[in-house]
Amino acid sequence: MPAHTGRLILTEQDPFRLPDEAALRTALDAVGLIAGPLPDGEAGYATGPRFLELVVFAGCAVRLELSPRGDGGPFCHVRLLGPYTLPRFLGGRNTRPPRCPSCRAPLKGWAGAALGWDRSAEQPLACPACGARASAFRWDWKEGAGFGRLLLSIEEVFPGEAVPTPALLDLLTRTSGRPWRYFYAQDP
Repeated sequence: MPAHTGRLILTEQDPFRLPDEAALRTALDAVGLIAGPLPDGEAGYATGPRFLELVVFAGCAVRLELSPRGDGGPFCHVRLLGPYTLPRFLGGRNTRPPRCPSCRAPLKGWAGAALGWDRSAEQPLACPACGARASAFRWDWKEGAGFGRLLLSIEEVFPGEAVPTPALLDLLTRTSGRPWRYFYAQDP
């Protein structure tokens, strides 16, 4: 089986907030981002009729499989990850060291600290350059990692090749009442 390409992940900017999962699913279905549960017991949803209007793909030779393949190969689909009791850290082999929220210095060796973040996302990290201490979710991960309790994951998307449209981000914000952000993660 081929390696997982990656995922585009959307979540509320405040990692401690938990949007209403049923309301989110209903809104995504109504707007046409998702079509329905995947066949054969696969977790997730097929892409809906407006998927390509709500997620813009750009790049050289982007090739999308929008429905399950007979050979079990990868195809683009949507999953809801969570809900989790505490914010969950999602990153991957594309994740780079985060930058300090005070001085912008990179935090080298962050991966070792990440092991405990699922238990305490508020655990402060100390900046080796300026000494400032801030929770891991307050560091600047750019678009290479993030935290959330309920995450919308668009699977089989190479980092940077797809971007949610303002219309999709607006829908998510209106549905939950809070602003959303996005990032990319590739499995380690």
